[in-house]
Amino acid sequence: MDMPETSPDRSQPTEVLHLCPRCGSEMVQPLAWEPAGDRTSWRVWRRCPECDWRADGVHSEAAIDAYDEQLDRGAHELAAELRELQRANMAELLITFVAALDADLIGADDFLRRPA
Repeated sequence: MDMPETSPDRSQPTEVLHLCPRCGSEMVQPLAWEPAGDRTSWRVWRRCPECDWRADGVHSEAAIDAYDEQLDRGAHELAAELRELQRANMAELLITFVAALDADLIGADDFLRRPA
């Protein structure tokens, strides 16, 4: 696997892998992973999107499971924020549309299909 040069990560099994040791960000992302020898360890390359800290290290299955749970939690939070933004955008579009209808700026002929 061809990965950029990184500093080695000498983590303990209890290390919180989603936290950046440089800036404290909670958004450290996995870049790649592969089994490390036995079935209970994984080598993971990680990167912080805020300060561009990078590291790779071998971590226990328990640490990886905890990291995976944090990644899932973050994905759910992002999806919830996206839904809220979509609702807010649609509400704004609705307000604008109703205002245009009230001002007679839009009529039935605006929705006619025209030949191509």
